[in-house]
Amino acid sequence: MSALHTQLIEGPGDQAIEAFVYRDPRTLIYASPGYIGLVAAETQSIPYWLTAQDASGLRAALPLLVKHGALGPVVNSLAFYGSNGGAIVPDGDQQAWLAVVRAFDAFGENMGAVASTLITNPLVADHALYEAHLPHDLRDERIGQFTVFPEDRQPASLMAMFDDPRPRNIRKAQRSGLTVSKSQSDEAIAFLHATHDQNIRSIGGLPKRLGFFQQIPQWLPRDAWTIYLAELDGERVAALLLLYGNQTVEYFTPCVVEQHRSSQALPLLIHDAMVDAMAAGYRQWNWGGTWLTQDGVYAFKKKWGTQDIRYHYFTRLRSAGLRNATRETLLREYPGFYVLPFSALASAGANQETT
Repeated sequence: MSALHTQLIEGPGDQAIEAFVYRDPRTLIYASPGYIGLVAAETQSIPYWLTAQDASGLRAALPLLVKHGALGPVVNSLAFYGSNGGAIVPDGDQQAWLAVVRAFDAFGENMGAVASTLITNPLVADHALYEAHLPHDLRDERIGQFTVFPEDRQPASLMAMFDDPRPRNIRKAQRSGLTVSKSQSDEAIAFLHATHDQNIRSIGGLPKRLGFFQQIPQWLPRDAWTIYLAELDGERVAALLLLYGNQTVEYFTPCVVEQHRSSQALPLLIHDAMVDAMAAGYRQWNWGGTWLTQDGVYAFKKKWGTQDIRYHYFTRLRSAGLRNATRETLLREYPGFYVLPFSALASAGANQETT
Protein backbone atom coordinates (compact mmCIF):
# COMPACT_ATOMS: atom_id res chain seq x y z
CA MET A 1 0.00 0.00 0.00
CA SER A 2 1.39 3.42 -0.95
CA ALA A 3 1.98 6.19 1.56
CA LEU A 4 -1.00 8.13 2.86
CA HIS A 5 -0.81 11.92 2.90
CA THR A 6 -3.24 14.66 3.89
CA GLN A 7 -4.08 17.83 1.99
CA LEU A 8 -5.94 21.04 2.81
CA ILE A 9 -8.16 22.27 -0.04
CA GLU A 10 -9.81 25.69 0.14
CA GLY A 11 -13.33 25.98 -1.25
CA PRO A 12 -16.65 24.14 -0.90
CA GLY A 13 -15.50 21.18 -2.98
CA ASP A 14 -16.15 19.90 -6.47
CA GLN A 15 -17.89 17.06 -8.30
CA ALA A 16 -15.07 14.65 -7.50
CA ILE A 17 -15.39 15.34 -3.76
CA GLU A 18 -19.18 14.94 -3.93
CA ALA A 19 -18.92 11.66 -5.83
CA PHE A 20 -16.45 10.38 -3.23
CA VAL A 21 -18.44 11.31 -0.11
CA TYR A 22 -21.73 10.08 -1.61
CA ARG A 23 -20.17 6.64 -2.10
CA ASP A 24 -21.01 6.19 1.57
CA PRO A 25 -24.83 5.80 1.74
CA ARG A 26 -24.75 7.38 5.21
CA THR A 27 -23.40 10.71 3.97
CA LEU A 28 -25.92 13.54 4.30
CA ILE A 29 -26.43 16.59 2.08
CA TYR A 30 -24.49 18.69 4.61
CA ALA A 31 -21.27 17.30 3.10
CA SER A 32 -22.22 18.28 -0.45
CA PRO A 33 -20.26 21.15 -2.04
CA GLY A 34 -23.50 22.95 -2.87
CA TYR A 35 -24.74 22.99 0.72
CA ILE A 36 -21.31 23.94 2.07
CA GLY A 37 -21.11 26.81 -0.42
CA LEU A 38 -24.58 27.95 0.61
CA VAL A 39 -23.71 28.00 4.31
CA ALA A 40 -20.33 29.63 3.70
CA ALA A 41 -22.05 32.42 1.76
CA GLU A 42 -24.72 32.89 4.43
CA THR A 43 -22.29 32.92 7.37
CA GLN A 44 -19.49 34.76 5.51
CA SER A 45 -17.11 31.99 6.44
CA ILE A 46 -14.34 30.17 4.55
CA PRO A 47 -14.89 26.54 3.52
CA TYR A 48 -12.14 23.91 3.38
CA TRP A 49 -11.75 20.18 2.90
CA LEU A 50 -9.16 18.04 4.61
CA THR A 51 -8.45 14.95 2.53
CA ALA A 52 -6.35 11.82 2.89
CA GLN A 53 -5.13 10.09 -0.25
CA ASP A 54 -2.55 7.73 -1.63
CA ALA A 55 -1.60 6.70 -5.15
CA SER A 56 -4.98 4.99 -5.55
CA GLY A 57 -6.87 8.26 -4.92
CA LEU A 58 -9.03 9.72 -2.15
CA ARG A 59 -9.49 7.62 0.97
CA ALA A 60 -11.06 10.10 3.43
CA ALA A 61 -12.47 13.62 3.43
CA LEU A 62 -13.54 16.02 6.17
CA PRO A 63 -15.34 19.34 5.48
CA LEU A 64 -14.97 22.39 7.71
CA LEU A 65 -15.80 26.09 7.85
CA VAL A 66 -13.82 28.91 9.46
CA LYS A 67 -15.40 32.09 10.80
CA HIS A 68 -13.24 35.06 11.76
CA GLY A 69 -14.71 37.16 14.57
CA ALA A 70 -13.66 39.58 17.26
CA LEU A 71 -12.49 36.82 19.63
CA GLY A 72 -10.47 34.99 16.96
CA PRO A 73 -11.16 32.25 14.41
CA VAL A 74 -13.74 29.54 15.10
CA VAL A 75 -13.72 26.21 13.22
CA ASN A 76 -16.82 24.05 12.72
CA SER A 77 -17.34 20.75 10.98
CA LEU A 78 -19.97 21.80 10.21
CA ALA A 79 -21.68 25.11 10.95
CA PHE A 80 -25.31 26.27 10.70
CA TYR A 81 -28.28 24.95 12.67
CA GLY A 82 -26.91 21.54 13.58
CA SER A 83 -25.40 20.53 10.24
CA ASN A 84 -23.47 17.31 10.71
CA GLY A 85 -19.80 17.09 9.79
CA GLY A 86 -16.89 14.80 10.57
CA ALA A 87 -14.74 12.37 8.64
CA ILE A 88 -16.23 10.63 5.62
CA VAL A 89 -14.60 7.30 4.84
CA PRO A 90 -16.74 5.25 2.41
CA ASP A 91 -14.55 2.15 2.70
CA GLY A 92 -14.33 2.18 6.50
CA ASP A 93 -10.59 2.88 6.34
CA GLN A 94 -9.62 3.62 9.95
CA GLN A 95 -6.10 4.76 9.03
CA ALA A 96 -7.50 7.37 6.66
CA TRP A 97 -10.17 8.35 9.22
CA LEU A 98 -7.49 8.97 11.81
CA ALA A 99 -5.40 10.99 9.36
CA VAL A 100 -8.12 13.56 8.61
CA VAL A 101 -9.31 13.75 12.23
CA ARG A 102 -5.77 14.47 13.39
CA ALA A 103 -5.45 16.99 10.56
CA PHE A 104 -8.64 18.70 11.79
CA ASP A 105 -7.18 19.17 15.25
CA ALA A 106 -3.85 20.36 13.81
CA PHE A 107 -5.64 22.79 11.50
CA GLY A 108 -7.34 24.50 14.45
CA GLU A 109 -4.05 24.62 16.33
CA ASN A 110 -2.06 26.02 13.41
CA MET A 111 -4.50 28.79 12.61
CA GLY A 112 -4.95 29.84 16.23
CA ALA A 113 -8.64 28.92 16.43
CA VAL A 114 -10.14 29.93 19.78
CA ALA A 115 -12.60 27.03 19.46
CA SER A 116 -12.98 24.04 17.14
CA THR A 117 -16.13 21.89 17.10
CA LEU A 118 -16.77 18.67 15.21
CA ILE A 119 -20.38 17.49 14.97
CA THR A 120 -20.72 13.78 14.25
CA ASN A 121 -23.04 12.19 11.71
CA PRO A 122 -25.63 10.14 13.63
CA LEU A 123 -25.68 7.51 10.88
CA VAL A 124 -21.97 6.80 11.31
CA ALA A 125 -21.29 4.92 14.53
CA ASP A 126 -17.86 6.46 15.19
CA HIS A 127 -18.52 8.26 18.47
CA ALA A 128 -16.08 6.10 20.42
CA LEU A 129 -13.34 6.83 17.89
CA TYR A 130 -13.77 10.59 18.31
CA GLU A 131 -13.87 10.16 22.07
CA ALA A 132 -10.53 8.37 21.93
CA HIS A 133 -8.71 10.25 19.18
CA LEU A 134 -10.04 13.83 18.94
CA PRO A 135 -8.79 16.08 21.76
CA HIS A 136 -11.74 17.97 23.26
CA ASP A 137 -12.65 20.00 26.32
CA LEU A 138 -16.43 19.90 26.02
CA ARG A 139 -18.90 17.40 24.63
CA ASP A 140 -22.52 18.13 23.86
CA GLU A 141 -25.19 15.64 22.82
CA ARG A 142 -28.27 15.57 20.61
CA ILE A 143 -30.89 12.99 19.70
CA GLY A 144 -31.05 12.32 15.97
CA GLN A 145 -34.45 11.02 14.85
CA PHE A 146 -34.94 9.16 11.57
CA THR A 147 -37.93 7.58 9.87
CA VAL A 148 -36.64 4.66 7.79
CA PHE A 149 -39.11 4.03 4.98
CA PRO A 150 -40.75 0.57 4.74
CA GLU A 151 -39.08 -1.84 2.35
CA ASP A 152 -42.18 -2.24 0.18
CA ARG A 153 -42.40 1.57 -0.20
CA GLN A 154 -46.18 1.46 -0.02
CA PRO A 155 -48.14 4.41 1.46
CA ALA A 156 -50.25 2.07 3.59
CA SER A 157 -47.11 0.52 5.11
CA LEU A 158 -45.77 3.98 5.84
CA MET A 159 -49.00 5.07 7.55
CA ALA A 160 -48.93 1.91 9.67
CA MET A 161 -45.60 3.05 11.13
CA PHE A 162 -47.09 6.23 12.61
CA ASP A 163 -48.46 6.47 16.13
CA ASP A 164 -51.72 8.19 17.06
CA PRO A 165 -52.67 10.89 16.51
CA ARG A 166 -50.65 11.16 13.27
CA PRO A 167 -52.91 8.98 11.08
CA ARG A 168 -55.97 10.86 12.38
CA ASN A 169 -54.26 14.22 11.77
CA ILE A 170 -53.47 13.24 8.17
CA ARG A 171 -56.96 11.93 7.43
CA LYS A 172 -58.54 15.05 8.93
CA ALA A 173 -56.39 17.24 6.68
CA GLN A 174 -57.22 15.13 3.63
CA ARG A 175 -60.95 15.55 4.33
CA SER A 176 -60.73 19.28 4.95
CA GLY A 177 -60.11 20.30 1.36
CA LEU A 178 -56.44 21.18 1.80
CA THR A 179 -54.48 20.97 -1.42
CA VAL A 180 -50.75 20.16 -1.61
CA SER A 181 -48.30 21.39 -4.23
CA LYS A 182 -44.55 21.78 -4.71
CA SER A 183 -42.71 24.91 -5.77
CA GLN A 184 -39.28 26.49 -6.13
CA SER A 185 -40.64 29.93 -6.95
CA ASP A 186 -39.60 33.24 -5.40
CA GLU A 187 -43.13 33.59 -4.03
CA ALA A 188 -42.93 30.21 -2.30
CA ILE A 189 -39.57 31.17 -0.77
CA ALA A 190 -40.99 34.47 0.48
CA PHE A 191 -44.01 32.74 2.06
CA LEU A 192 -41.81 30.10 3.66
CA HIS A 193 -39.55 32.73 5.20
CA ALA A 194 -42.32 35.03 6.45
CA THR A 195 -44.18 32.16 8.12
CA HIS A 196 -41.00 30.59 9.52
CA ASP A 197 -39.91 33.98 10.90
CA GLN A 198 -43.22 34.47 12.70
CA ASN A 199 -43.24 30.91 14.07
CA ILE A 200 -39.68 31.06 15.43
CA ARG A 201 -39.89 34.56 16.90
CA SER A 202 -43.10 33.61 18.70
CA ILE A 203 -41.14 31.04 20.72
CA GLY A 204 -38.07 33.24 21.25
CA GLY A 205 -35.90 31.43 18.72
CA LEU A 206 -33.45 32.59 16.04
CA PRO A 207 -35.07 32.42 12.59
CA LYS A 208 -33.09 31.93 9.39
CA ARG A 209 -32.76 35.06 7.24
CA LEU A 210 -34.71 35.63 4.03
CA GLY A 211 -31.36 35.96 2.25
CA PHE A 212 -30.45 32.40 3.18
CA PHE A 213 -33.56 30.97 1.55
CA GLN A 214 -33.11 33.20 -1.50
CA GLN A 215 -29.60 31.82 -2.05
CA ILE A 216 -30.75 28.18 -2.15
CA PRO A 217 -31.46 28.13 -5.93
CA GLN A 218 -27.99 29.57 -6.60
CA TRP A 219 -26.16 26.83 -4.71
CA LEU A 220 -28.25 23.66 -4.71
CA PRO A 221 -29.22 21.64 -7.79
CA ARG A 222 -32.94 21.68 -8.57
CA ASP A 223 -33.30 18.05 -7.48
CA ALA A 224 -31.70 18.77 -4.08
CA TRP A 225 -34.50 20.89 -2.61
CA THR A 226 -38.17 21.74 -2.83
CA ILE A 227 -40.90 23.53 -0.90
CA TYR A 228 -44.18 21.73 -0.21
CA LEU A 229 -47.13 24.09 0.16
CA ALA A 230 -50.62 23.58 1.62
CA GLU A 231 -53.56 25.74 0.58
CA LEU A 232 -57.04 26.02 2.02
CA ASP A 233 -59.69 27.84 -0.01
CA GLY A 234 -56.96 29.41 -2.13
CA GLU A 235 -54.94 30.66 0.86
CA ARG A 236 -51.48 29.33 1.68
CA VAL A 237 -51.50 27.98 5.22
CA ALA A 238 -48.28 25.94 5.59
CA ALA A 239 -44.94 25.26 3.95
CA LEU A 240 -42.16 22.71 4.32
CA LEU A 241 -38.64 23.09 2.91
CA LEU A 242 -36.93 19.76 2.30
CA LEU A 243 -33.37 19.03 1.20
CA TYR A 244 -32.43 15.84 -0.66
CA GLY A 245 -28.97 14.28 -0.64
CA ASN A 246 -27.72 10.78 -1.32
CA GLN A 247 -30.30 8.45 0.33
CA THR A 248 -31.74 10.87 2.90
CA VAL A 249 -34.42 13.56 2.95
CA GLU A 250 -33.79 16.42 5.41
CA TYR A 251 -36.75 17.92 7.28
CA PHE A 252 -35.25 21.40 7.12
CA THR A 253 -37.80 24.18 7.65
CA PRO A 254 -41.47 23.54 8.54
CA CYS A 255 -43.89 26.39 9.16
CA VAL A 256 -47.62 26.95 9.62
CA VAL A 257 -49.70 30.12 9.61
CA GLU A 258 -50.67 30.42 13.28
CA GLN A 259 -54.44 30.66 12.85
CA HIS A 260 -54.44 27.54 10.66
CA ARG A 261 -52.42 25.32 12.98
CA SER A 262 -55.48 23.20 13.82
CA SER A 263 -56.00 22.37 10.12
CA GLN A 264 -53.24 19.72 10.40
CA ALA A 265 -51.74 21.07 7.19
CA LEU A 266 -48.19 20.29 8.30
CA PRO A 267 -48.82 16.57 8.99
CA LEU A 268 -50.41 16.34 5.55
CA LEU A 269 -47.36 17.96 3.91
CA ILE A 270 -45.02 15.61 5.76
CA HIS A 271 -47.05 12.55 4.78
CA ASP A 272 -47.29 13.49 1.11
CA ALA A 273 -43.60 14.40 0.95
CA MET A 274 -42.65 11.06 2.51
CA VAL A 275 -44.77 9.17 -0.04
CA ASP A 276 -43.09 11.08 -2.87
CA ALA A 277 -39.62 10.46 -1.39
CA MET A 278 -40.26 6.72 -1.13
CA ALA A 279 -41.37 6.63 -4.76
CA ALA A 280 -38.20 8.51 -5.76
CA GLY A 281 -36.02 5.87 -4.06
CA TYR A 282 -34.92 7.64 -0.88
CA ARG A 283 -34.25 5.39 2.09
CA GLN A 284 -35.01 7.60 5.09
CA TRP A 285 -36.20 10.92 6.46
CA ASN A 286 -33.96 12.86 8.84
CA TRP A 287 -35.88 14.93 11.39
CA GLY A 288 -32.67 16.60 12.54
CA GLY A 289 -31.25 16.92 16.00
CA THR A 290 -33.26 17.46 19.18
CA TRP A 291 -31.81 18.80 22.42
CA LEU A 292 -32.19 16.46 25.37
CA THR A 293 -34.40 19.10 27.02
CA GLN A 294 -36.82 19.51 24.08
CA ASP A 295 -39.47 17.08 25.22
CA GLY A 296 -42.25 18.53 23.09
CA VAL A 297 -40.23 18.57 19.87
CA TYR A 298 -38.98 15.05 20.55
CA ALA A 299 -42.52 13.76 21.17
CA PHE A 300 -43.83 15.33 17.93
CA LYS A 301 -41.14 13.62 15.86
CA LYS A 302 -41.43 10.33 17.74
CA LYS A 303 -45.00 9.85 16.50
CA TRP A 304 -43.68 9.47 12.94
CA GLY A 305 -42.17 6.03 13.50
CA THR A 306 -38.71 7.34 14.23
CA GLN A 307 -35.54 5.61 15.34
CA ASP A 308 -33.35 7.47 17.83
CA ILE A 309 -29.60 7.82 17.27
CA ARG A 310 -27.46 9.94 19.59
CA TYR A 311 -24.77 12.14 18.11
CA HIS A 312 -22.24 14.50 19.62
CA TYR A 313 -20.51 17.87 19.47
CA PHE A 314 -16.81 17.67 20.36
CA THR A 315 -15.37 21.11 21.19
CA ARG A 316 -11.76 22.06 21.84
CA LEU A 317 -11.22 25.46 23.48
CA ARG A 318 -7.86 27.15 22.90
CA SER A 319 -8.66 30.50 24.53
CA ALA A 320 -8.91 30.72 28.30
CA GLY A 321 -10.95 33.90 28.01
CA LEU A 322 -13.64 32.44 25.75
CA ARG A 323 -15.81 31.40 28.69
CA ASN A 324 -15.94 35.06 29.74
CA ALA A 325 -17.67 36.08 26.52
CA THR A 326 -21.36 36.91 26.54
CA ARG A 327 -24.08 35.10 24.68
CA GLU A 328 -24.76 38.30 22.71
CA THR A 329 -21.13 38.60 21.62
CA LEU A 330 -21.02 35.03 20.36
CA LEU A 331 -24.26 35.39 18.42
CA ARG A 332 -23.13 38.67 16.88
CA GLU A 333 -19.59 37.64 15.97
CA TYR A 334 -20.19 34.03 14.94
CA PRO A 335 -23.74 33.82 13.55
CA GLY A 336 -24.64 30.29 12.53
CA PHE A 337 -21.54 28.85 14.22
CA TYR A 338 -21.24 26.67 17.30
CA VAL A 339 -18.63 28.18 19.63
CA LEU A 340 -19.42 26.50 22.96
CA PRO A 341 -22.57 25.74 24.95
CA PHE A 342 -23.98 28.88 26.53
CA SER A 343 -24.20 26.87 29.75
CA ALA A 344 -20.37 26.73 29.76
CA LEU A 345 -20.04 30.52 29.84
CA ALA A 346 -18.94 32.18 33.09
CA SER A 347 -22.09 34.32 32.96
CA ALA A 348 -24.20 31.32 32.16
CA GLY A 349 -27.69 30.58 33.05
CA ALA A 350 -29.09 30.00 29.60
CA ASN A 351 -29.05 26.32 28.83
CA GLN A 352 -29.11 26.89 25.09
CA GLU A 353 -26.39 26.44 22.52
CA THR A 354 -24.96 28.64 19.84
CA THR A 355 -26.06 27.35 16.46
